[in-house]
Amino acid sequence: MDIIQEHKQGRKVYKICFPGGEEVSFRLLTWNEFNVYRDALFRKSIPQDIIEEAIYRQCSLFDSASARGPNSKAGITSTVASLIMSMSGPVEYSDFNTAMDLIRPTVDSVDSQIIMIICKAFPAYKPEEVTAMPWGTVLQRLAQAERILMSQNPPALAEPIKLLPPEEMSKQATKKPGKINVEELVKREGVETMVAMGGEDPREARRRPPPKQQQEDPRLADQLKKVQEIRARRKQATDGSKKKRGRKE
Repeated sequence: MDIIQEHKQGRKVYKICFPGGEEVSFRLLTWNEFNVYRDALFRKSIPQDIIEEAIYRQCSLFDSASARGPNSKAGITSTVASLIMSMSGPVEYSDFNTAMDLIRPTVDSVDSQIIMIICKAFPAYKPEEVTAMPWGTVLQRLAQAERILMSQNPPALAEPIKLLPPEEMSKQATKKPGKINVEELVKREGVETMVAMGGEDPREARRRPPPKQQQEDPRLADQLKKVQEIRARRKQATDGSKKKRGRKE
């Protein structure tokens, strides 16, 4: 069993111990492998025991003599294969939701924080490539990532990296953002900083008088006046013609 090789491929190694002393170490299926076996089980085109045997042979990395000997229990292969399938991917929506609830806290670990920061600064890196680096290289990339993220405009990293334990990360993730107090922001950061970043001095904004109503264009006013005079003359002419017709009748 080559544990280092399995970890290089992004795989974790698991072990199950049975009451009779049998031990089996195994890896999980890849996403593509899981889909192949899941479809085969759903279609039932191949007997289930043959599929379970194939899963066991593909994923088992070590099994004790009692687990693979002639007197081994027949249920070991089926149990291990079923366990591998249940851990390798979701069969139903509820399985996916449960798996996500279990995996979310793991991204708050120190290792995960380091990987996310480096990959954010160096998008070409894959997480598996970061974990394959020696510790000295990881620290160097982390310091470089810190410089890159802090120099962006706006900065993606507000201050030097300080890794937090998982419980502190969880508290910050669930903490609701408070309302922004402009006065406190001015006192803490300084008006000059806000102005330098393209913002406006809030004190000047408060002193500024309200905007005046836009004055009408005098040419537009003259045209409106002429239109009103023409309408008035037409109305007078119409009224006069009606009076004349009434007199003749």
